[in-house]
Amino acid sequence: MTGPMQIAERRVGDVTILTLTGRLELDDGDSVLRDRANQLAAEGRVRLLLDMANVTRLDSAGIGVLVSKYLTMTKRGGTLKLLHLTERTSRLMDITRLVTIFEIFHDEDEALRSFR
Repeated sequence: MTGPMQIAERRVGDVTILTLTGRLELDDGDSVLRDRANQLAAEGRVRLLLDMANVTRLDSAGIGVLVSKYLTMTKRGGTLKLLHLTERTSRLMDITRLVTIFEIFHDEDEALRSFR
C-alpha cells in the first residue's frame, strides 16, 4: 500500500507542472491535491498540467477534485490539463465522459505548446 499522495512541482514559463505520485482518492490524495491547487490559484498560478503517470489509484473523490480544480482554474482565467494517464485512469475518464472536458496529453512538450 502506498502512502499519501506526493506532489513534485516545477514551472515551465507560466505553466505549473504537478507530478502526482500515489493514490488520488478519498483521504489519501484528494485533499493534498486540492490544497496545493488552491494555493497555486491564490498565487495567480492558474495554468496547471497534472502529470498522472504515477497515480496508482483514482476514485470518485479523486475525480471530484480534478473537476473542482479544473473549474477553479477556469473561473480565474486559467486551465487544468492532464498528462500521461495510466490505462486505468484513462478508462475511468472515458467512462465518466470527462475526456470531453479535460485536454489530455501523452507528450509533455505537446501539452506545454497547447498553453500558448
